[in-house]
Amino acid sequence: MNKYIYLIVSVIAVTIFFNSCKKPDLTPVYIHVTPEDFENCIDVSNFNETHDQNFDQEQLAALTRHKFTHVNVYVNNKNIGCWELPCKVPVLDVNSNDSSTLILLPAFPLTGMGNTIMGYPFLNICRQKVILQKGTTYEVSQNPPKYVYSEYARVPYFETFSNSTSFTASYPDRTPLTFLPVSVDGKNVGEIVMNDASSQSFDVSSTPFVAPVGSYRVMLEVRYRSDCNIDVSMKMATAYNPHKAYSVGGIFKSPDEWKTIHFDLTPTINGYHSGAGSATEVTLVLSGAGDKGTESRVDIDDIKVIYIRTA
Repeated sequence: MNKYIYLIVSVIAVTIFFNSCKKPDLTPVYIHVTPEDFENCIDVSNFNETHDQNFDQEQLAALTRHKFTHVNVYVNNKNIGCWELPCKVPVLDVNSNDSSTLILLPAFPLTGMGNTIMGYPFLNICRQKVILQKGTTYEVSQNPPKYVYSEYARVPYFETFSNSTSFTASYPDRTPLTFLPVSVDGKNVGEIVMNDASSQSFDVSSTPFVAPVGSYRVMLEVRYRSDCNIDVSMKMATAYNPHKAYSVGGIFKSPDEWKTIHFDLTPTINGYHSGAGSATEVTLVLSGAGDKGTESRVDIDDIKVIYIRTA
């Protein structure tokens, strides 16, 4: 009997040994993601109903326009990393016979924070069941993800320059220029033209709006095309410096290409608001200067402030 037991144990040990020596299958599946996969990826058809708003079609369209440059990839709840678009993401730990759960979170560089890439925090997570076959490439374009804004996201300030402008000159006696709604490429935008005959600088302020204080993420998004750099700051109704403009960051000139930039207003709001209350009144301030002897043009569009609670 002991001989049989010894034989059985030996067979099991040998089996375990050879299985442990078997090389794992390191053949990856690649997930191919392009910038085009995130174009028109946000459904706002029910935004007004879910957020108790009355935005017009131009504003709703502005909520869908983003230029996401990165993507956070999760497969079966495992973080595969943050990748710059376009990218082919290798994934090893999948079973070709089973479906996998794929999550793609669009992201963008956080202005003024070096190489910090931030996932866009205002969208609901989109989970997809997909078949990932080892040795092949899964094209996201064949089944691109669709997102909706979180029901908790709020937009306290919106400017699309459709018919008028909420900006006025901060110092009319010194720099009287302000944004005027004009049609550019078939769409209304806000435009400032600087030259020697008018003025070679501008400083404009928005109408005030209320932003939350505390555990919130408050973001400013700006779509722009500009011949000069633009300084971005904001004024808050603080007890000690009610007229001081606190710097948020800057926009580098882009004369030939429309770009989208994001600013995190949270640190400035929480750092400089008045001591009492859960909200503060904010005014956006944009300023810049052109070169003497030339004409400089600044086009701005789809300015929006969005916030969501984080805790």
